[in-house]
Amino acid sequence: MTKILHKVILSSRVDRADAINVAEKTIKYMLNKGVKELLLDETLKNRITIKNEKIRYINVKDFSKHKADMLVIIGGDGSLLRALHYFEKTPPPVLGVRVGRYGFLMEVAPEHVLEALDEIFKGKARVIARPRIVMYVENKRLPPVLNDYVILAPRLKMVHVRVLKKSTGETILDAYADGLIISPTAGSTAYSLSAGGPIIDEELKVVVVTPLNPMQLRARPVVLDIREKLTVEVVDRDSEVYSDGIFCSVIEEGSKANIEFWDEVLFYRLKRDYYSRLKRRDYV
Repeated sequence: MTKILHKVILSSRVDRADAINVAEKTIKYMLNKGVKELLLDETLKNRITIKNEKIRYINVKDFSKHKADMLVIIGGDGSLLRALHYFEKTPPPVLGVRVGRYGFLMEVAPEHVLEALDEIFKGKARVIARPRIVMYVENKRLPPVLNDYVILAPRLKMVHVRVLKKSTGETILDAYADGLIISPTAGSTAYSLSAGGPIIDEELKVVVVTPLNPMQLRARPVVLDIREKLTVEVVDRDSEVYSDGIFCSVIEEGSKANIEFWDEVLFYRLKRDYYSRLKRRDYV
């Protein structure tokens, strides 16, 4: 069954010629397939040579204002997370094209992008739902994350953090550490994994709490259902919060942050190769 795409958003890294080439190849394909409107990241404006009335350039911060049928990201995981950072609303289904060092979250290699687009337009591409979580600091809602929230103590300091499971009131982590990582499923293979957290199968919907270099040996990563609500207490010093790598808030000494499920982002999947992708980390 042919899939009809009326509006597509596309963003690409601009520091590599191969990424620009893939972007132009993708744009030409979309126009030939009858896409009615192509919204391109404005950083591409002086780099894309294609001229067409269906093409419009917008700021990445305005992506979420447009109801699109697909979001194409060309680059690495950082390019993807940067775009999703500005989607408080659930984004359209995502196709990631890997042009970078690692790109675990990116689905296809540049040489297979047209093949992948063919599968999508034919309606044959599988999609997988990846959950996001959201954090509230006092009354401020932070951008939802696909990868992780990282709470960091001031440089060369440790912070006393306590994590509570709201449904039972139990304390699941109480430790002095360099910080804390809270990840939904996709983020389990990122910073959390490097910090000693577990590998979570992509079919599971969970949240992982991983302490960063804890002083106590008993302080180990904890895996909970994605619908579980958590409270994080920063007991003894102000700490910074990073949302998918972007600084976004400070949790003051003695304050609390609340974390809960936000939404699910659909990703096009052409192959079932989750664990093969993980192995690429050994060859970065």
